[in-house]
Amino acid sequence: MNQDTEKASVMIVDDTPANLELLAEMLHAQGYRVLQFPNGMTALHASVRVKPDLILLDIMMPEMDGFEVNRRLKVDEKLRDIPVIFISALDDTTNIVQALSQGGVDYITKPFNEEEVLARVRTHLKIVFLQRQLKSQNENLEELVAKRTRQLIRAHERLKELDMLKDDFLLMISHEIRTPANGLLGVGELLIELCPPSENARIYEEMFRESSRRLRKLIDDSALIGDIESIIENSDMDISFNTLLEEIKESFPEARIAIETQVDPGTVFFRADPILLKKALETTILLATYFLSNKNPVYLQGIADEHHFSVRIALDALYLSQEQAEAFFNIESTFRAASQAESLGLAPVVAHKILSAFGGGLNLVKQEGTKGYLEAIMLTKEKKLSSEEE
Repeated sequence: MNQDTEKASVMIVDDTPANLELLAEMLHAQGYRVLQFPNGMTALHASVRVKPDLILLDIMMPEMDGFEVNRRLKVDEKLRDIPVIFISALDDTTNIVQALSQGGVDYITKPFNEEEVLARVRTHLKIVFLQRQLKSQNENLEELVAKRTRQLIRAHERLKELDMLKDDFLLMISHEIRTPANGLLGVGELLIELCPPSENARIYEEMFRESSRRLRKLIDDSALIGDIESIIENSDMDISFNTLLEEIKESFPEARIAIETQVDPGTVFFRADPILLKKALETTILLATYFLSNKNPVYLQGIADEHHFSVRIALDALYLSQEQAEAFFNIESTFRAASQAESLGLAPVVAHKILSAFGGGLNLVKQEGTKGYLEAIMLTKEKKLSSEEE
C-alpha cells in the first residue's frame, strides 16, 4: 500500500454492529481512517461533512436500504463521485446487477473474506487516487495552456502594435524624406548638365540615374507598405485572372510568359485592388527571373484548391539556404539585400504584403541544390453568373 492510500478514509454503513466492527478492524489494521454508521440517513449527513474516499454500503437495512442511500449520493453533485462497494448476504445475480447498474463499483458478499475485502478496497482506492492525480494534472495542464494562450495573445497583440508602428514609421519617413530627396536629385541633374561631355561624365550620369531610380522606388515602396492597410480597406473589385495575366504579359514584352493549370483560368476570379494585385504579380515574375539561369521564357504553374489559386514558378538558380529563403520577405531581412535580387529593394516585401492583405501570400521555397520555387497565393471568389448564364 502506498502513502496516499494509507491516508484514505473508508466509510462503512451497516445496521449489524458485528459487521461494522469486523470490517472496521480489517481496515484499521491496514492504516485506513474508518468511519462507521449503523444507518443510511446518518451516513448521508456525515458524507456531506467528511466526504470519504470510499463507501462500503450494506444493501439490506431498515428504513432506508443501500440502494436508496446510493441513489441520494448520486443526485448530490458533491457526493456523486464517491465510489460505492455494495455489501450483502445475498449473492444472487439480480441483486448484483441492480447494484452495479445503479453505479456501484463492486459487490462483496457476506460472510466476509478478509483478503477479498482488502483487495477490492485497495483496488478501488488506487483508482480513486489515480483519478485525482489525473484530474490535478489536467487542471495544471489546462492552467498552463490557458497561461500560455494568454502569453501568446499578448505577444501577438504586441507584434501587431510593433508592426503598426513599423508601418507608421515607414509611411512617415517616406513622406519626410521625399522632399529633400527630390531636392538632392534635382541638384544632381543640374550638375550633370553642367559637366562637359566625356566618357567619365557618361558613366557617372548612368550611375546617378540608376541610383535616383532606386531611391525613388524605395521611397514609393516604403510609403506603400505604410499605407497598404488603408488602401486595401477601400478595395472591393472582382478581378479575372485571364485579364490580369494579359496585362502582366504586356508589362514584360521581352519575356514569353506561359501558364499551365488544370483549371480554366477564365473561371478564376479574385476580389482585390487590380492595380495592387497586378503590381504584386509583376514583382513575383520579376523576382523569379533573378533566380533563373535562363531568363526567358517564364513558365507559370497554376494550382487551384477550394479557396485559393497559386501561381508557382520553378527556379534553378536559387543560391540561398532554406533559412534565408524563409526570411526573404521579412522587411528586416539582410539576406534579400545580399542576394541576386538586391536591386529590387523593398519590392518583394511590398508584393508579399499585398498578397497577404488579400488573403494569400508570397513564398520562396528552397529545394535540393539550387532548385526551388516562388509561389504567389491568392484568395479566390466564386464567379457570379450573369442572367443569361443562369
